[in-house]
Amino acid sequence: MNKIKLTCEELIKRKDALIEGKKTPKTKDLYIESLDAVITIKQPDRDTVSDTQAIDNGGLSDRYLVYECCLTPNLKDSQLQSAYGCAEPDEIVDKIFELGEIGKIAAQCTELAGAGNKVEEIKN
Repeated sequence: MNKIKLTCEELIKRKDALIEGKKTPKTKDLYIESLDAVITIKQPDRDTVSDTQAIDNGGLSDRYLVYECCLTPNLKDSQLQSAYGCAEPDEIVDKIFELGEIGKIAAQCTELAGAGNKVEEIKN
């Protein structure tokens, strides 16, 4: 494995590309079997990840993450929430998706945030 050692000079060279790459969140289309349809999710921002980590209950944190990251359909649409009788805005996630799907969608959101990126020790 022939990897370069990252230096300040290298980071300065890459600055524009790194900053530009973070301006536009990554997106991904996911097929949801129970709906027989495709949704589009986006990469969560730092505030969303922080808010999600602050939620104690794992199921509620996944629900919140899916609610925040689902671009289409727009789960934040008040007419949609009203049509499904949601008491809380993010309750729409439970009304639309199967329980097992919520965790899988949330995992895809965190992968877009870099959770699947390799970070490993290099042994000399």
